[in-house]
Amino acid sequence: MGKWRKRMRIGCLSTFVLFIVLSQVVSGCVSFTMSDAKVDKYFESETNKPISKFYEVDGYAMHYMYQDMGEDASLVFVHGTPGSWDAFISYFKEDTLTDRANIVSPDRPGFGKSSYGKPIRSLEEQSALLKPMLEAIPAPRVLIGHSLGGPVVARMAMDYPELVDGIIMLAPALAPALEPNEDWFRIPMRWPVIGALAPKIFRISNEELVFLDEELELMLPLWKDLTMPSMVIQGGKDMLVDPGNAAFADSMLVNAPKDIVFLEESNHFIPWSNSDLVKKKILEMLKQIKGGTLR
Repeated sequence: MGKWRKRMRIGCLSTFVLFIVLSQVVSGCVSFTMSDAKVDKYFESETNKPISKFYEVDGYAMHYMYQDMGEDASLVFVHGTPGSWDAFISYFKEDTLTDRANIVSPDRPGFGKSSYGKPIRSLEEQSALLKPMLEAIPAPRVLIGHSLGGPVVARMAMDYPELVDGIIMLAPALAPALEPNEDWFRIPMRWPVIGALAPKIFRISNEELVFLDEELELMLPLWKDLTMPSMVIQGGKDMLVDPGNAAFADSMLVNAPKDIVFLEESNHFIPWSNSDLVKKKILEMLKQIKGGTLR
């Protein structure tokens, strides 16, 4: 038994070290936010470019991008973890959407230009920090959240139903019982000595994920309060979020008009691998909210 425990400890330590090494490599090759220069270049041919909006809540700085199309509806895209608003940058150039709605995408608390490096683990607090953005944009408002952005938009709908007219959750992490047990590396990442070895963006993300199951537990009694149109699109080959979250949402959305779309062959990255379907479903929801009228 003693040798077995020793091997287990060595195995866990080796795996953790490998994770740190790989995360360093990934962080050196992949950026989770675009520079202002790259954003300007991306939109240089557009006549109606999105602009940065800033505000503060009790000294906490928040940022979002807003493309004012002069429409009486707004689509709010909320990224997962790690990430930033530009995860959805391609949607700002989709004519099928921009012809019908203003496009909005925030940096969630702790990411991008929203008090970078100061993550907020509480989904309720994240919801409160994003509330002024909702108040500043035209209704009706449809919130689209990917991955951890899924429970964030759900929490916003629970907390501020008067500001949310519909929610679409793409590959969302919703069920606390389906959250993987990753304490073996997430807790050590919070230790100063070990955490210092990991890239900052992963430490920020870790602060959310290590407490996510507890935050999802707090939402359980609130699901019944949702009455606005709600949708989940989930891939059957998702390796990052348990595909069972689709069935969980189906069981919890007891008072909301709902649409649960399960794509057997799709992975976690639905906003990009299935963008045509996502756009179609967004327009369907807008039409539903507007009473069947959508030009």
